[in-house]
Amino acid sequence: QIAARMRPLALAVVALAAARVGGEEVAVDALGGQADTRTDVGAGSVEDVSAWLDDIGFADLKKKFASNVIDGPALREITEEELKELGVKKIGARKLFGRMLCEALPDCERPNLTAPEGELNVSAMSVSEVGEWLGHEGFADAKKAFATQGVDGQALLDLNEDELKVDLGVAKLGQRRRFARTLCTVMPGCRNPRRADVVASWSVGDVNEWLKEIGLGKYVRKFASHEVDGMTLPDISEDELKSELGVSEIGLRKRFRAQLCTLDAAFCPQPQREEASSDALGLGGLDLAQYVQKAQAYLQQRAAEKAANGEAADTEIAQLVNAALSKRGADGEGEAAADAQPEA
Repeated sequence: QIAARMRPLALAVVALAAARVGGEEVAVDALGGQADTRTDVGAGSVEDVSAWLDDIGFADLKKKFASNVIDGPALREITEEELKELGVKKIGARKLFGRMLCEALPDCERPNLTAPEGELNVSAMSVSEVGEWLGHEGFADAKKAFATQGVDGQALLDLNEDELKVDLGVAKLGQRRRFARTLCTVMPGCRNPRRADVVASWSVGDVNEWLKEIGLGKYVRKFASHEVDGMTLPDISEDELKSELGVSEIGLRKRFRAQLCTLDAAFCPQPQREEASSDALGLGGLDLAQYVQKAQAYLQQRAAEKAANGEAADTEIAQLVNAALSKRGADGEGEAAADAQPEA
């Protein structure tokens, strides 16, 4: 009975909505929740945009939008920076506006940020729950700024680094990087990039921030004066660290190496491989026949080691032997060298 009495009113509301969006028919069953067609606000006039702002709860922006002649096509292209110019100061409000606009544009697709069952559903978090999450993850000092800016779960997942720095006051680069890594762990579909790739993109300033984080802040100026960036950082030798960069304390040099290793396993010290050299072969004072015999034994040993490690055989020792044989041949042992070279 209530539905029967409400239907005329519902139809009147639909008729009014149709008139407000330019007279196009909007076939809506207000009681059944069925929507067949809907006018694309992105193709509407300034008046259509004004009516849409009313509908989504941003009526206070109507005058600003109208004075800036924002019609549907302009609305489609609006940026968050422009929203700030139009008076949408809070991050949370700008993110909400963006979501509402996407829902109003038939060709707009937003990523599904709903977490799988059993995982933390950040997108459903309220502003206060975001504050609790920040405290739990070690960002308690940012809670007030996030609350003031109205950052809820969906806004949190859509933050960029500039907003973190300028609007939310996360001034330290290291903190912003850690925030991004932490957020990625709870963001559906997000994978943190390899740390080696991230470090390679570091600027001199980024390296300086990292030095401060690991307790080597007093060497920031020295590293900066040598223009040590992320590409250079992993290649610093022990001698360069001590002599050129001035890290004289043994403990701090060891800390530098250990912390560098935690960034990525690729930066950990690698065991030195035995180099093929006359010293390694032990060739001092040998005649040609002994030289060839010694070289053959060493080459077989190396081949066996490489096969055991699944590596391809190398040719540097054979090249070394041949070069030495050629030299000895030039010294008057050419005939013996010619006989021995194929065997070598």
